[in-house]
Amino acid sequence: MMFRAIVLAASVLTLGCSLALAADAPQDGEPDAEGAEAAAAVVPLWPELPAVEADQQPYVLIRALRSVQDEVAVGSTTAHEQQRQILRDLGSQLRGLPVQVWDDVRNVRAAVFFALSGGDPAVLKIVIGRTKTPYVERRLLRGALAYGEGRQRDALGLLHPIKARDLDPVLGGMVALIQGTLLARTNSKDAIQRLDEARLLAPGTLIEESALRQEILLVAREGEIERFDVLTDQYSRRFPNSLFAQSFRRQFFAGVARQDFKRASEWISRTQTELMKVPAGERVGLYLAIAQEATKGGNLDIAKFAAGKARELSHAGSRQMARALLYEGAARVATDEFETGVALLREVDLTALDAADREVHAAALAVSRSVGAWPEAGEEPDAEVPSSVSNAQTLLSDIDTLLGGSL
Repeated sequence: MMFRAIVLAASVLTLGCSLALAADAPQDGEPDAEGAEAAAAVVPLWPELPAVEADQQPYVLIRALRSVQDEVAVGSTTAHEQQRQILRDLGSQLRGLPVQVWDDVRNVRAAVFFALSGGDPAVLKIVIGRTKTPYVERRLLRGALAYGEGRQRDALGLLHPIKARDLDPVLGGMVALIQGTLLARTNSKDAIQRLDEARLLAPGTLIEESALRQEILLVAREGEIERFDVLTDQYSRRFPNSLFAQSFRRQFFAGVARQDFKRASEWISRTQTELMKVPAGERVGLYLAIAQEATKGGNLDIAKFAAGKARELSHAGSRQMARALLYEGAARVATDEFETGVALLREVDLTALDAADREVHAAALAVSRSVGAWPEAGEEPDAEVPSSVSNAQTLLSDIDTLLGGSL
């Protein structure tokens, strides 16, 4: 019995080894291990496109643009120069990505931010037809495309209903900023509300800086002086070195000079306060800008004040001194200070003026000669229209034609 059990066990062991060897051996028509590896390497008939590396995803790429924008807000001239190149490079990169990347909603939002930042809106045309895009993002895409193509009415219609606070903060801030910009001409109060949202959603960014600039001009237009004080103080503290601060100040002071803002007399008293916040080297140019715009708008008291201040701050023989004399003289010659105005005009160094300013000078002198001429014998003066008013109107009409939109 023992012998028969040993023989049976040996037979089972032999059979197991034989089956194992048979399983390892290649069968007819079946590749060996090396062949199987080669078969696996064969490209399938309908291959999937290669996955985009994480650092090449649009929502990652857009971070470089956001970073350089924030540097612009704090005064980096290098960043300002880099921004346009980054927008161009990003446009090329986004156009070259596989279309599948746009099925990720984060990438769709990045494309919207790119276009609203001034990037090539044509990028959005690649994204806009993707079926997986949620409703809000589809509306954002169409609105951003309209904005980028200059179709402002369409852009406002598409973007206005979107609740910026429901988006991620940076994109929401950008959308609120664009909403405020589009509303500024037609609905100041709604625009101010959207700009407030932009500031709250994206603090410390170029979005906040831009929203503050626009909001300050809007509250000035509405005559909200107390709110103006709060916002200008905030702007001075948060963005003292912004590259856009100088042009913004010019816009504001030009608005005061034109009396664009409600409660105009109160704004004039604010001008000196605001100018004292400006670096001394920039102050003369701003006074001259005010004088020029006030002369064009017929606001002679403002023109005299601003040109006189510019004259006090200018160096003798400088172009700034010549322009200060010009605009103070042009303003005074149209008032009862006619003789003082003529004297100032005669002091002007014409070689220091550009062609446009020389024409203003010639027009002012021509009017001064007609003002100073004695009436012919027997001529009855026009009692209804004082000569100073008539002469001022003539002068300002001539100067307005010459200056038209030069500031």
